[in-house]
Amino acid sequence: EPEPSRSTCGTMMDPEQPMDPQSQFRGGLFFDVMSHAQAFADVTTDEGAARFNMELLAAAKPADAEEAVEKATPVLIEIIDAVVRKETLLAVGDGIGTKEHVEYIIKITRGLLLKTLGKRYSELQQFHQILLEHKLIEKLTCPPFPEKQTFRDGWYKFDSTDTNSNFIRSRKVSLDTYLKRLFEENPTLYHEPCVIAFFGIEEFELKAAEEVSAAAAKRANQHNPIASLEPTTKPNLSGLYDV
Repeated sequence: EPEPSRSTCGTMMDPEQPMDPQSQFRGGLFFDVMSHAQAFADVTTDEGAARFNMELLAAAKPADAEEAVEKATPVLIEIIDAVVRKETLLAVGDGIGTKEHVEYIIKITRGLLLKTLGKRYSELQQFHQILLEHKLIEKLTCPPFPEKQTFRDGWYKFDSTDTNSNFIRSRKVSLDTYLKRLFEENPTLYHEPCVIAFFGIEEFELKAAEEVSAAAAKRANQHNPIASLEPTTKPNLSGLYDV
């Protein structure tokens, strides 16, 4: 005579007696819970959770995402022209007068974004000093700003507002070289508030922030250990899925 089987709870079961569906349901649920706990043991324990958080943060470091974005879409800057501007002066006793000065037209691009603006030599010189004062660039290693007297030889006073003169052309080339080196050697400089305000490139920073956030989120998803652990769920005898 066959020996009666035992249930998982230790009680005697008659092999000819039909199995209680509820007991099968409880057994299936218990099995699924234990399987789920075992599959996610690496993150449900204290040590596993700490390790998981460190791996997740390391995989989605904002610095790495920002560096990737800067390499993919760098800021390009150049001086494309020099123009003469007139400013109105109010002199006591002499009425209203005008004075001319030269502005250098700067073109800044980043991807599809474009910004053009005019800056005087004195404004660019002041901008350079602000970068040094805020320690955004190092005095010993940064590109030198063109000295005011560098082009003094071989020109006369009236050349200072003549955009076709050798003086203006030479200064334009020198300033162009300075700005290109500045942004090539400091690719994240345009994120600084003083740089944004000086060039009026708020839209550049907004677009870059969106790209960095998207890149960090994508990298986190790619390195998320949970994404690859998708437990297989099966319906129980009642046709329901255990959660």
